Amino acid sequence: MATTQSYAPDAHRLAASLAAIYAGHPDAEGLPPARRIAVIAAALLDAGDLDANLPVVNTAALFHLAGPPDDANRPATSAAIAAAWLWGAGAPEPFVAAVSETIRAAWDDAPDGANGRLLWHAALLDLLSVERHAGCLRDRPAVYRRHCLLPALGLRARLTLPAAIAMHDARVSGLAAWLDGQDTALVPTDWRRLAQVDNIRQGVNRLLAGADPALVRSEMPAGGLPYAEYRGQQRAIIAASHDRILELTHARIEASRNVAAEKYLESDTIHKPAVEENLFVSARRRARQLGLSAETAEDIARLLLSNAREVQERTLNDIAQRLSRLHGQILDADSPETRTEEADIAIPSLVVRTGDQPLARENELIKELRVTGLNEAYPEQRHQFAQWFNSPHPYMQTGQIVGSRDADLFLQALTGGARCKVIATMALDGPMHLGHGALAKLLGYFQSLGAEIVLAFRDELPERGPARRLMRDSLLDMAADGLDLSRTDAYLQPARSGIIETAFALGEAIPLSLLNSALGLRLRDSATATFLPLLRLADILHPQRDECGGPCRTLVIDGIGGDVYVRMARNVAERFGFVKPSALYLRMMRSLATYRDPRTGSAVEVMTNAVPPGRITYDDHPDDLRRRIGRAYTGGRRTLAEQRELGGNPDPRVCAVASLHAFYATADAEEYAALQAQCRSGSLLCGECKASAADALVEYLARHRQSRAKLPVPAVRRAQTLAGLPAEED
Repeated sequence: MATTQSYAPDAHRLAASLAAIYAGHPDAEGLPPARRIAVIAAALLDAGDLDANLPVVNTAALFHLAGPPDDANRPATSAAIAAAWLWGAGAPEPFVAAVSETIRAAWDDAPDGANGRLLWHAALLDLLSVERHAGCLRDRPAVYRRHCLLPALGLRARLTLPAAIAMHDARVSGLAAWLDGQDTALVPTDWRRLAQVDNIRQGVNRLLAGADPALVRSEMPAGGLPYAEYRGQQRAIIAASHDRILELTHARIEASRNVAAEKYLESDTIHKPAVEENLFVSARRRARQLGLSAETAEDIARLLLSNAREVQERTLNDIAQRLSRLHGQILDADSPETRTEEADIAIPSLVVRTGDQPLARENELIKELRVTGLNEAYPEQRHQFAQWFNSPHPYMQTGQIVGSRDADLFLQALTGGARCKVIATMALDGPMHLGHGALAKLLGYFQSLGAEIVLAFRDELPERGPARRLMRDSLLDMAADGLDLSRTDAYLQPARSGIIETAFALGEAIPLSLLNSALGLRLRDSATATFLPLLRLADILHPQRDECGGPCRTLVIDGIGGDVYVRMARNVAERFGFVKPSALYLRMMRSLATYRDPRTGSAVEVMTNAVPPGRITYDDHPDDLRRRIGRAYTGGRRTLAEQRELGGNPDPRVCAVASLHAFYATADAEEYAALQAQCRSGSLLCGECKASAADALVEYLARHRQSRAKLPVPAVRRAQTLAGLPAEED
């Protein structure tokens, strides 16, 4: 130590050499942070009681970032650069070794030695430098929150030196003042809530240690945690305290046994969601005691459920044994008939059949399916979701994106530059209508963000011949709306062998009892009805096969009724080495005319080719379009007097004309909100609203036809090729 303390590098020579070392460096801000870190290290050494060597730490700090940023072994590279310079300057070997070791230690999460700990704390505290935030926000605004703001706000728990903690508390106020003065489009308005993560974690630990819930809640931040963007922090809190939470819910698990037994006696089926629901009830109650947000409560419930499989298996086996003793029946919780996966799939109180997308039950579905709501009923969650995008799609701002399942994980990968795919399916049951067009617009938006598009077409026509021509025409209509077909993979289900192979593989992994539970299949249903769901699952998982580029983050865009397929795909994805798919649920456009399906007896509320008077296709004549819109069902009152006095109901799930405005006629969020306000106040009558929608749609369809007519030859040929038609066919 004495040898190293007796040496100090020549300050002037070091300064000149540093400028040369960092000149042309890929990290343009490398030298300024290094100088800031050196100053912070000196201040910590003056204020602290560490037996650190100031010349060693100061020299190491100046070389700390010398290695290229894209070097996987940057600490060793930086240490080698420092050692080479020091040897050239004639530094003694112990000093060179001490500097090199200090640089390497400063990159560890728990460095050894006083020098390494001091430099590590100094590097962390530089996260609170206003200069660092200003530079990152200027040079990399798209990743500022993830790479600079979040690490800075979560820094407090990582510091151990008393002097570093004191410096942190002193610097936070200055950073807070700077953040408050920045553009809200770049810095989230609720950034202060991020700093409450540590308070939440401490509150959880205190509650689990037996503290009074009322006292803990009174000392907790009022707003809870943001949901989408900071989900990883929530997961860490919940996972760390899972075992203790599970002990606290033991009484509820016992109660769930009795509920499940009663349900068995009523319906001859073990309803695992009865067990699940009691776990959710207990988790929500525990979250309310902590003062957490509703979204965080749902996260707690999901993690509690997924991490408590062993407890669930014991619970179900106990039920089986009890019922076996009572009724002489043999039930095995490990058999295919009662697999644990069904707890994630079966929804006894709400079976959503294929094609059944009831608009009126949208909020009920969001709660039953436990997806993240993003429609009008969830404005805060929609606002948080929109912050992922520099320019959110109008459907996101007006609530036409109704929910998501782990979409934040997909968006994190997409914004980070990872390879991501967006998957959608479309039924070929007639010409392309505006309901299909809304999906196409959203696909084009994600394609503009860098995602790959995979579009599957399902042949639902009574005759097989026209399917390929309809697929080609649909692709051309999408191209006219902005979808780049050269960067789109589209296929007809039966024509792609990989889909059939994937479907058969999934059939081996999924028991028939699970399909029955999820889709409400009955013995009277055709055998084909059991295979078609496997094709839907293959559409979701096939894009991750090796021949398609291998596993990656995927986002399924569908109506909320398609969530059952997403959940089944998520349950089996990891068995095949795939990444669990995420999902985004788009509200279906409302039909202009009502229709009752003779097969199921249920009302079909969405725009479909099964009800030609209720749809609008891209080839409709303007006079026909105006006539159908004029006859469309609205949310207006029975008389003009009532309408003016009480106002109408512009909910696009109720009013077909409001749906036209939301998706096409008035897609701008502010204009759409103003139109809704006029309707509710009674100042806008249904006739005026219909006329403006008709005018806007006639103009839109005219532009669309012009765009399609001007499509370049390569786009037309690409549509022909994707549809499997000869290039010369018209």
